[in-house]
Amino acid sequence: MKKYLLACAVLAMGMATFTSCSDDDEDVRTLNFEGDSWAALIDNPQYGGTLLYGDGGTTPVSYSWSDANSKLTSSLTAAWGGLYGFSEGGVAISNYIDDDLTNHATYQYQLAVPKSNGSNNFAVVYAPASISFSDGVARLIKSMDVSPTTYQLGVTENGDGYAASLAESGELTVTIIGKKGDAETGTVTFDLAKDGNILKTWKKIDLSSLGEVTSLTFDVDGSDRSDYGVKHPKYFAFDNVVVKF
Repeated sequence: MKKYLLACAVLAMGMATFTSCSDDDEDVRTLNFEGDSWAALIDNPQYGGTLLYGDGGTTPVSYSWSDANSKLTSSLTAAWGGLYGFSEGGVAISNYIDDDLTNHATYQYQLAVPKSNGSNNFAVVYAPASISFSDGVARLIKSMDVSPTTYQLGVTENGDGYAASLAESGELTVTIIGKKGDAETGTVTFDLAKDGNILKTWKKIDLSSLGEVTSLTFDVDGSDRSDYGVKHPKYFAFDNVVVKF
């Protein structure tokens, strides 16, 4: 079960987002990706499904999501014109839980996380990607919960013949960039792996230092690189995005 630390929570009619209030009636809304409309955005299979990959390369993929209560929205990056869908970067909705890091740490299991946080659904990032407020209003995003994915964690721990194991040394880091319009408001980083310490489950990330933003951009970088960039899978998951209105 998801736990809300503020004094009260009211489920918005027809939405999966909670509006919470404290003693001073602070309007705080948590995007948790719950409900039938979110479940309908989960692709099957995890790789190559029609929702995230379309018809296989002849028509641009139009996958996107939007939440009316938190005002947060996202679409695939379409960095190469959109024909390759999620492989070009983006934020996809998922409910896959899979802790088989030995056999399933491949791109075919790209939407899975190894541990449940008690939710039905969550979001998976293939970086670079971003989320933004659909109405363009700048707001404080207070925090979000983050997790490794099965694919990313399996390769990070064990290597895969291309990327090296980071079980003893090296690093893999997520950078979250806050933007207000075109101006950067700051960055927050967290490590998927550093000096043998590997993130293996969900944790809360404080984003309040970014101030009021109109968007967040996500990227992943690390110490094991080639001429094409970081070798490790540039994935992580997030959930429970807390927004102050």
